[in-house]
Amino acid sequence: MSTITETKPTIVDQFPSKVFVGNLSFKTTDGQLKDFFSDVGDVKEARIITRGPRSLGYGFVAFADDATVNKAVEMKNQAELEGRKINVESARPMTEGALEARPAKPSTRRRRAPAKDRSKARIDAPQDGSDSSQKQVKVEASEDVKPSVRRQQQPRKSPRKVEQPIIKEERTPSETVVFVGNLPFSTTDEELCNLFSGFSISSAHVVVGQKNSRPKGFGFVTFASHEDQTKAVEKFVNEPLTVNDRVLNIKAAFSESPSADSAVEADTV
Repeated sequence: MSTITETKPTIVDQFPSKVFVGNLSFKTTDGQLKDFFSDVGDVKEARIITRGPRSLGYGFVAFADDATVNKAVEMKNQAELEGRKINVESARPMTEGALEARPAKPSTRRRRAPAKDRSKARIDAPQDGSDSSQKQVKVEASEDVKPSVRRQQQPRKSPRKVEQPIIKEERTPSETVVFVGNLPFSTTDEELCNLFSGFSISSAHVVVGQKNSRPKGFGFVTFASHEDQTKAVEKFVNEPLTVNDRVLNIKAAFSESPSADSAVEADTV
């Protein structure tokens, strides 16, 4: 009787026990981040995530074991660093499965169109016994092809489409979903969620393209109640939220019908 063994993913992180630190000041350095967590335990590594020379406002701190990670979350979550309340969460280590190559993009190369028919050349040998070296090349053209037929062989223009009037369904503002626009293209779902850490939210996701999976620069946040949604919108209208020098556009999202909060569109109020 054969036994089935479960294969665990191989961890490739040098320091797998680490925490995610969000809502950092853009001026915070690796050294300042390491010093801030030094009272928790032995800090193996502290790294601010950057794009070029600029900080993205979050980073990771690695410790010797998972027990220190849990201690760091308890001690430092919502603590103040450089005048900002930071978010500290346990981070998952990088595995071999995460390093697999992304699926290849579908080829956009067009096939070459078949060559058009050309006039045919025929080499006729003289039939009167003359020197065979005096061969004449005759190009036959179809004499019975009328001009009208030749015009039909040319590519035709596609018929003009008659534009139909667009009938928009009546939509109402969602009572729980908020549209967040002008996001940095590097923003992840987790970072979007952390922007609203002071409120009770159900989910947060950044919208990506269907073909290339690239972020489109906006997303949606679903709140636990209409009251939380209203408070969040009012707060960020009076106190605009800035991420990477970009002022976010935060508004209530539209749903296609009063009871269809799940079908939220990208339009805003």
